[in-house]
Amino acid sequence: MRFIAAVLVLLFQIENLPPPYPRDGTTKLLENDRVIVWDVSWLQQAYPVHRHVYDYAGVYYTNGDRIIVSERGARSRTTSVAWDTFFFRRGVTHSEEGASDDPLRGVFLEFKEPAALGVVDTETNTLAFASTAGKNVRESERVVIWEFVPAPDTASSPHRHTRDAVVVAFTKLKPRVSFVPHGTVHADEQTAGADRAYVFELK
Repeated sequence: MRFIAAVLVLLFQIENLPPPYPRDGTTKLLENDRVIVWDVSWLQQAYPVHRHVYDYAGVYYTNGDRIIVSERGARSRTTSVAWDTFFFRRGVTHSEEGASDDPLRGVFLEFKEPAALGVVDTETNTLAFASTAGKNVRESERVVIWEFVPAPDTASSPHRHTRDAVVVAFTKLKPRVSFVPHGTVHADEQTAGADRAYVFELK
């Protein structure tokens, strides 16, 4: 009985952990029915233990260090590099501490649905995204991430987004974010003038 009670207490504690955001150093950039997009900085402080309740992906846009503390208390210093992308499944539980004078920064997308929706626009009259100028840098069961360096200017011909997409453009390390619904036909990603851009196609 004591073992069962201990397990129930542990499960209660895990289920009632706070989400990772909002917290000091974060700004919400966008939210709709599919995603929440955060601009995240790891300040030189200890953050509370938290649980990632959504699958999440993103891109770091500065170099920086942080200390990740596991559920068992193991401390691991981690260095992340600007323009690395990532995808993680929900359920990650840990705490973090910023560990560099210039904080690590990244844009994080949290996927609200527990699984891919599989919504794809099948119209064939317009050339489909992605542009040949983009580079597919990561793909998972939830997202395809395209990198554009430099960011695309006005395209010469229209293209169609077959999937919902989040566009993240960086100008002098300042991100701006927009959401493009599937089926959208346009000639550019509204990223003209940016240094680089990332398009996250949502599955």
